[in-house]
Amino acid sequence: MLSIAAAIVVGAALAVSGAVLQSVLRNPLAEPYILGIVGGSALFSALATKLGLVALAVWVLPASSFLGACFSLSLLLLVAWLASRARDVNGSDAQLRSNFSTVVIAGFVVGGFTGSLDWLVLSYCSPEDFTRLNKWLYGSLSEVGFAALVSGALVLAIVMAVLVFFRRELNVMELGHDEAECLGIDTRTTMIAVIGAVSLATAVSVSLAGAIGFVGLVVPHFVRRVFGPRMQRLLPLSALFGGVFLAVAQVVAAKFLPEVGVGVICAIFGGPFILWLLASRRNGEGRDV
Repeated sequence: MLSIAAAIVVGAALAVSGAVLQSVLRNPLAEPYILGIVGGSALFSALATKLGLVALAVWVLPASSFLGACFSLSLLLLVAWLASRARDVNGSDAQLRSNFSTVVIAGFVVGGFTGSLDWLVLSYCSPEDFTRLNKWLYGSLSEVGFAALVSGALVLAIVMAVLVFFRRELNVMELGHDEAECLGIDTRTTMIAVIGAVSLATAVSVSLAGAIGFVGLVVPHFVRRVFGPRMQRLLPLSALFGGVFLAVAQVVAAKFLPEVGVGVICAIFGGPFILWLLASRRNGEGRDV
């Protein structure tokens, strides 16, 4: 039961993060795993585990995950800034969308880079640590403790409160950042607040379950298609269906593939979904991918 409860918390955190990133970046492929945020969190968590820092205090692992998420986001924001300077951006929304596409492409690179560093860390581990960390890096809910679960749930509640507070701003930013600023939205403050919240939610998911992908991609698109893009519905329903999705994946993994982490099950469903999304060239709101 503890693993199912953890799956609900982690699934909700990843799905909400994906919904927000797709909104603020205006790209249907944006989600924590694809942007490399999960990879950065996993790298720093693996380093903290390898160095024995997690034995110092219960907060070390989530703090390491958060720092890793911030590391990946810093790289992505640096790429976006350099791209905007290279293109001499004058504020037009078409150029802004081009920069956001660059961020998603850079996310693939950051994810591959941090993944390579993960394997470098694993190469220096003992056989016992290698087996445990390897399974965790592919997503595993088998070792979640009660205290960690409660802490993660509390952090997720704070993240949800922040995102719900900015729901109006997120709705308006769907029109474009230029339009949002014309309507009086402080896009800079909104971006800082919601991306910080997404980093925290991603850190919670990685500290509890390791690197799990595709939940933040599949679930928000499903919710948008069925219930619409309004944040008043998108945020709570993404959290609900994200938790259910990962809980079902955990049950499948535990029953039929006990040696395989739940992250592998999510990838089996999520990979074909990405290919379909790219092939259809449309997202849930009628915009081209």
